[in-house]
Amino acid sequence: MICNECGSYNAETLTKCKVCGAVLKTDDANGETVDPQSALDDGRPSRDFVKAPSWPTRAYSGAPEKAPVASSEAPASSGAFRPTIPPRAASSAPAVYCPHCGKPALSEAPFCAYCGQRLDAGAAPAPARPAAKASVPAPQQSRRPAPQDDYDDEDGEYDDEEEDDYKPQKPAKRGGKIARREEQGEEMEEYDDEYEEEDYEDDMPRKRGKGTTFLFWGLIVLLLALIVVFGMYIAKKNFDGSVGKMFASIGGIFNKDANSDVNAADPSATDDAAASEMYTAAISEYTDPSTGEVSFDVDIHAPTGSTIRIITDATLKNDTATVAANDRIILRIARDVFMPNAPVDNEVITITPNIQAISPDGQTMQVTVPDVTVTVPTLSMTVSEPAGDTVNATFDNSPIAIMGQVNNYDGEIAVFINNEQVYVDSTGLFTASYTPKQTVSAQPTATPVTDATAATSADPSVTPDPSASPSTSPSTSPDATAEGTDEVSEETAAAEAIDTASTAGTTGETETITIEARKNNCVTARKVITVEPYVMQTMAMVVTNDLKGLSSAEGSVTVTGTITPGAAITATSASTDVTFGAPTVSDTGTFSMAVTIAKVGAFDITLTGKMIGYYDGTATVTVERPPSASSSSFKKAAGDITKSFDKIVAGTVTSGDFVVTGRITEIIATDPYTIFRVQVSDGVEVVVANRSAKSTINSSDLKEKKQVAGTLKGLYSDGKSPYLWGWFIWNK
Repeated sequence: MICNECGSYNAETLTKCKVCGAVLKTDDANGETVDPQSALDDGRPSRDFVKAPSWPTRAYSGAPEKAPVASSEAPASSGAFRPTIPPRAASSAPAVYCPHCGKPALSEAPFCAYCGQRLDAGAAPAPARPAAKASVPAPQQSRRPAPQDDYDDEDGEYDDEEEDDYKPQKPAKRGGKIARREEQGEEMEEYDDEYEEEDYEDDMPRKRGKGTTFLFWGLIVLLLALIVVFGMYIAKKNFDGSVGKMFASIGGIFNKDANSDVNAADPSATDDAAASEMYTAAISEYTDPSTGEVSFDVDIHAPTGSTIRIITDATLKNDTATVAANDRIILRIARDVFMPNAPVDNEVITITPNIQAISPDGQTMQVTVPDVTVTVPTLSMTVSEPAGDTVNATFDNSPIAIMGQVNNYDGEIAVFINNEQVYVDSTGLFTASYTPKQTVSAQPTATPVTDATAATSADPSVTPDPSASPSTSPSTSPDATAEGTDEVSEETAAAEAIDTASTAGTTGETETITIEARKNNCVTARKVITVEPYVMQTMAMVVTNDLKGLSSAEGSVTVTGTITPGAAITATSASTDVTFGAPTVSDTGTFSMAVTIAKVGAFDITLTGKMIGYYDGTATVTVERPPSASSSSFKKAAGDITKSFDKIVAGTVTSGDFVVTGRITEIIATDPYTIFRVQVSDGVEVVVANRSAKSTINSSDLKEKKQVAGTLKGLYSDGKSPYLWGWFIWNK
């Protein structure tokens, strides 16, 4: 409907112009009131474009004449009939603007046609507005005024008579899209249907009640709960409780015949991804809750129709499977199939399943399966013999006893000693022995020799033989060429046999005994025992006699002492005047031996102890037989040493009783008895051991002249002085 006042195009349902607010009820052609419902069809505005529009019967007041637009300059038709309305001249009345929204308003209108607010008694004058540039089109209005059916006054009612008599004055300058087009000289076009007024409140659906909303959402929650419960039940029953496997299976059903994702942006990329996953597998561990048996779920990607083969040393009922569909198959395989099936050394091991796929065309492909890390049990055992980690071999290579116990024995555990299996009873107890191969090791050290000089005499006047003072000597027997060797006793011969045996096999190497408890797929229990080569031991041999016990005027003494238990003892002397009885050795190692001295004098004897695995133990002591005659009788029977000096030094005279007279020039030793040097003359010196029971020699006797009667014992250790065992001493 076209407004008779401003020429604006309005909806058929409006009673007032939405631009100027003029009444639209009266038709100018016939003066009849237009019924709005006559333009409605089923409650909606009529869109009868065939009917000719109702043109106004009078010209617009003040509208300037305008030349008609040429056909070439006319705007293109939009497909709908839009009547052309000639422009009107601007009103001479001053422009009035709404004080609330700033839009142009009619000076005589009580309300604003845009915001609906009541205008003041005096309309605000129009603000100065810059002239619009001709080249720049006017900006489009951002919002349209809401259609208003009626204007109410302050009391909520509007007088109909006032409304009928009210004729709004045309503004000098109208706002909105139509006014701008009139200023630019454009023709008015018909408004689109989007400007038609509609009753939105009648079209909107009614709002639900709260009870209906609660019921709706309650049903939604119940449905979701049922889906979750049934989904978990199906996953537990058919997919071992794995929801992911259930969804994967559902996806496989919907994508059974598809090779790629139909919704993917790039199907070729999906095909490439599927091809890259071909002949690969994912693996996960599964434990049966009822039996505790551990298995592997192997998800294999291979072409449909391929044959999957399990390569293993384990015995299988069936080692092949066929990919039925979807280029995929999931196999549950016992963990023992991929285990080493042999004893292992580490608790954590890495296994790599060996799986092959034979494609439908007969090509064999290796399936790439990731490594799996598993933990295996550890065996344990206790070794009671040998108790330590090191054991010493015996000299004669005696077997080494081995005894132990396997803990938690189950019948599948085997025990090996140096890779040789031994018997294990039902309780896990095992016994065995090991014989070393090369165990003797020589130790190049001298055997210490202890003689009677270590004993302290209760009588200070009694002193041992100073010739025995070098108390350490190598473990050798006296020279075989010495006097008296042709009378070696049977005990000496036995000891020599032992000595020969003890020197046999003088090299050896370290050996080990490795004891292992083994079981397949278990960590081996192992103990290594080192066998040290036998080392020659030093024999402990000590003479316990005091000096009086080694001296006898009757010529019979008993030598006593201690030695390593089990050793054999022999005794030798360079003089034939000394003989020996059979030695005895107790279980604790104490020994005794009888010695017979045939004539007056001092004699060195050597005791030797022998046992297999030991160096010889030796001890050298001096036994003596003092003269039973008086000192004067002994002196008369003795010869002058000066007359036999050269022969003694030359070694042609080795025994006899002599008398020496001279000055004491040096005291060589005082413990365990006194040894001093006597100068007979220039170049003639004799060394004397004081064995007198009555006389003593000390530092106060130096330079004093003495006379000594005694028995020749040989040469002193310097090799040039006669050594006299002095029985009697006189002052001169």
